[in-house]
Amino acid sequence: MRHFAINSRSLFVTAVSAASLLLACSSDPAGTGGGNAGAPSAGKAGASAAGAGASGLAGGGSSAGGASAAGANSGGSAGAIAGAGGAPSAAGASTGGAAGSGAAGAPAGGASSACPTDATFCSGFEVTTKPDDAVYKANAAPGDWSRDFEVDSTLFHSGKSSLRVKSGSETGVSGAYRMLAVPAPSGAFWVRFYIQQTELDLGGADHNVFASAALSDEPNAASIEFAEDVGIAFNTMDVVRWPTGYGRTMSGGTMPFSLPKGMWHCIEISFDGQGREQQLFINGMQQIDAKDYPASGSLSGTLKNFKFGFNQLHGPARKVWYDDVVVAPSRIQCL
Repeated sequence: MRHFAINSRSLFVTAVSAASLLLACSSDPAGTGGGNAGAPSAGKAGASAAGAGASGLAGGGSSAGGASAAGANSGGSAGAIAGAGGAPSAAGASTGGAAGSGAAGAPAGGASSACPTDATFCSGFEVTTKPDDAVYKANAAPGDWSRDFEVDSTLFHSGKSSLRVKSGSETGVSGAYRMLAVPAPSGAFWVRFYIQQTELDLGGADHNVFASAALSDEPNAASIEFAEDVGIAFNTMDVVRWPTGYGRTMSGGTMPFSLPKGMWHCIEISFDGQGREQQLFINGMQQIDAKDYPASGSLSGTLKNFKFGFNQLHGPARKVWYDDVVVAPSRIQCL
């Protein structure tokens, strides 16, 4: 199967400099930042340092109501996690710059002082203990979270560390489910997180789960998944929604929507179980607007938890990094 990546389209870089914001959305490579056009480049300012950068990533196949499929976003990041922001422009381009102080002022749970006041979960993973309010279950029972997770100071989007999901080959345990569950607001809610893989692009052909909105913190609870299944997609009980023009196409072929390895990607998702509309923004651009999804009655009940990590349903085994995870009633956004 031929594999397509987002950065196969033309990319451009717009330099942005700022010293007053706390975070910008960036597709920066491991532990670096500032300026990429589909390939790693150096220049990220770390904890307790000011800096700015720029990144451009062409989008493809936006859904109705989203940003332009040919749009791009740019931004620089250094410091703590983001607060609230506005929607991307109708022209499909958004820009931003940031400078911050990394982990300075972070509360004991590892979350930045920039967390929205109404957030139900917010963490930049700046301490080595399990984040406050996060639930870890192995074999449907509470377990030692360090079996499947570790705080990693060698790779981070902001501050000085991130959360790494260990690969199955590291743990020596056959279980596929390696997820943390955190509380979600009542009703519709938003999540924002940064994600990276170093060995594989995000968006493989087989079904695996990176994050989800679930009815409970139980491993087998019904959920709306942010997954890969012939590319990046929403998956609920094997009913899949892809970015427009991607996935299993009408012509009978496949066109996976994938995200390049070795760089951070900002994911924003609006989960609305009762209204049955799920929205996905990647690096500031809307890629999926799934209305009437999931189908009426297929996921009854209130979405109570947001989960993130890796549920390896078909493999292959891989490591996944997360940083700057926020769950809140309104959009947090990458600027």
